Amino acid sequence: MISNWFKINVFSTIYLLCGCILFSGCNDHNDISIIPEISFKEYTLYKNAINRDTAITLVINFQDGDGDLGLEQGDTLPPFNPGSKYYACMYIYYYEFVDSQFKEVRPEISGIPVGDTIRFKYRFKNLTPNTPNKAIKGEIEWHTSQIEPIKSNVIKFKIFIYDRALHRSNIIESPVITCNP
Repeated sequence: MISNWFKINVFSTIYLLCGCILFSGCNDHNDISIIPEISFKEYTLYKNAINRDTAITLVINFQDGDGDLGLEQGDTLPPFNPGSKYYACMYIYYYEFVDSQFKEVRPEISGIPVGDTIRFKYRFKNLTPNTPNKAIKGEIEWHTSQIEPIKSNVIKFKIFIYDRALHRSNIIESPVITCNP
């Protein structure tokens, strides 16, 4: 026969473990760093009527412990002023596979490079929730129809974001993408 003392201790331990599990489940956002963290989710190539790739969408996952991602349209005072690196929230660097490696490329006219390397800057809306717990997780979609490979149809992207406290996220890479321009 099992003693009452043993039954009480077993049930107390089970209740304590259940309580800890429930409590930790409610606080899963508290473990998120205030420095944004991103990961690559997926990409989609869009084809025109003659089966040529004409546009691409990149989807990234994000999480941020204090939710200070994105900017309002009126956020244009320093350090978020036009011309500042913090004016944009997300940077997307474009690479092509050339000479056995991925390289940033520059637009060309008749084989002569013109302008700077191809980098996309994206400013997305303020994502801060109106709740006491500001930690956020979600997805950001970026779309462009400006992908026209110059030297190779094998491409990839490197991406990072800034929050309003000027923390830079980790840098992620897309998988290798073969497009049919």
